[in-house]
Amino acid sequence: MQRLEQLQRKLKNAEDLRSVVHTMKIMSAVEIYQFEEAVESLRDYFDTIEMGMQVVLKKVFEETPAPLFSTETEKEGWLILGSGQGLCGSFDKVIADFIHQKKTEGANSRVQIYTCGERLGDLLMKDGFTIDKKFEMPGSVSGIIGLVLELISGIEHWQMELNIQTVRVFHNQPTQKRGFVPIFQNLLPPKTAWMNRIKEKKWPTNKLPQFKIDSGVLFQKLLRQYLFVSLYRAVAESLAAEYSSRLLAMQRAEQKIDERLEQLKQSYSTERQSAITEELLDIIAGFEAIQSREKEIME
Repeated sequence: MQRLEQLQRKLKNAEDLRSVVHTMKIMSAVEIYQFEEAVESLRDYFDTIEMGMQVVLKKVFEETPAPLFSTETEKEGWLILGSGQGLCGSFDKVIADFIHQKKTEGANSRVQIYTCGERLGDLLMKDGFTIDKKFEMPGSVSGIIGLVLELISGIEHWQMELNIQTVRVFHNQPTQKRGFVPIFQNLLPPKTAWMNRIKEKKWPTNKLPQFKIDSGVLFQKLLRQYLFVSLYRAVAESLAAEYSSRLLAMQRAEQKIDERLEQLKQSYSTERQSAITEELLDIIAGFEAIQSREKEIME
């Protein structure tokens, strides 16, 4: 009987845990959808910014001020996005290994690093990296803008105080087959090939829009918006990848719990059947004892 009570408690605990895991799985799926929608919502805005750049570059490409074509230097600024919370498996380890690989490939570069996500910053520091500043990853779509503005402010600090012209962002990107993969994007300086591609795009109408302000000033403003959109998308994709990782972890946990529940149910069924059999045998033995006693009395 004591064994049955223990199995009942284990079954109850496993069912409660499964309910929690299932709820977390649903929440992760909902968050993934929100972050994917946030990325998708930027598409039209990004296209508008590129069209603005196209207008500037088509008209005065050869006269563009020198700062637009800043060359890469030995100093680089890296923005590295990690997980904001736990329960997402090897998410931070994957991006940390990716950083090690890229740092080895560019061993001569002096790198200043901003990290997003407390666990990633600590992980990189243990591996010998120096972190300029740690930022917290937002827990929802509404918090992305605040983080992006902080990162842009940090980039401007690098440019003014440390003369850093090359800025890259590293993050995990969600995929259908593997859950997520680490990637990086060159944010600054704008590549000549990239600007040439924009310049050569066909304009959708026969008339090119005109502007009156200085082309360099206008391009810098558009570039800042491009930087904002690129960072917003990187943060949103990283968060979508994080929740995808968490969803996979919850799915694996749910599968393990289901397997454990099946084992417990079988053990409970076997134990209960044994208990019933023992009770029946006790009843039969008692009945036979009574019958034997009655026969002795009759004789």
